[in-house]
Amino acid sequence: MKKEQVKMKVFLILYVLFLILTFVGAFMVITHKVSNAGYAVIPMLFGLIFAMLYRNSKKAIRENKK
Repeated sequence: MKKEQVKMKVFLILYVLFLILTFVGAFMVITHKVSNAGYAVIPMLFGLIFAMLYRNSKKAIRENKK
């Protein structure tokens, strides 16, 4: 059970990190410091993946407690 909780926290931290990188990338694209939208899109893709893994881990922990 402890291992699942650690995984859940790691997924949450990575989700927040990639969300911050997404906003930084979007800001850079909007201010024309870079001309490639990939600076915002790629971190958001990873952010969505880690958000999904976080939700699945949270759901698995909840089901194991029952």
